[in-house]
Amino acid sequence: MTEAELGQGVTSDVAESRGADEGTAVIEFIFASVVLLIPVIYLMLTLSQLQAASYATTSAAMSASRIAARDANPSEARAHAVAEMHFADFGLRDAPTSITYSCSGPCGQAGSLVTARVETKVSLPGFPLLFGSDRSPHITLRANHTDVVATGRQ
Repeated sequence: MTEAELGQGVTSDVAESRGADEGTAVIEFIFASVVLLIPVIYLMLTLSQLQAASYATTSAAMSASRIAARDANPSEARAHAVAEMHFADFGLRDAPTSITYSCSGPCGQAGSLVTARVETKVSLPGFPLLFGSDRSPHITLRANHTDVVATGRQ
């Protein structure tokens, strides 16, 4: 066998092996997208929503304690309105929140401490569509903030 014939045999073997792999890149890309890309995107969406809810909960707790420390008649309606504003700023509307207050010492007296506790439930993305907003899985976030009453209230 001559060198030319040997070279042609090697070339035909390479061509046959290339033909067997033709078209698998599309299948591999689809498989990698489904297995890797979609869960990573869902994880990023979930983490960003939880981070936004964490910031909103902390901001609402700070505002609620400041309202209670500086307002002569702190109303829960005002604290809830401010909390809704904070949640709307972070793109979370209709998040169920509860606000509770506690005081160390007499509430409203100068120098006493007022602590506001805000709790909210954040649904995981996509689950309210499947299970309904009442029964969807959620994560509960809590934030506390303490403020000093600066002046006595009358």
